[in-house]
Amino acid sequence: MSTEPVTDYEALVADLRQEIARVQGELDAATKQGVRAAEYGLAVLEEKNQLQLHCESLESLYDTTKHELECTKNVSIGFAPH
Repeated sequence: MSTEPVTDYEALVADLRQEIARVQGELDAATKQGVRAAEYGLAVLEEKNQLQLHCESLESLYDTTKHELECTKNVSIGFAPH
């Protein structure tokens, strides 16, 4: 009885185990990259929300200041000499 088929089988098993380890490594790397991309995406969304709130605050301040300026103009027109 020859040991060649057993050796071929063992070599095939070793090759497949190596391939599984390689593919698992690539999967792990891809998963880590996906997690980093998701974390970056969340950080970008948080920054966008903060900027949006800041912009809304500035718009409100602008509108208030514009209204106060109009009121001041109206009052100063009322005090202008005739």
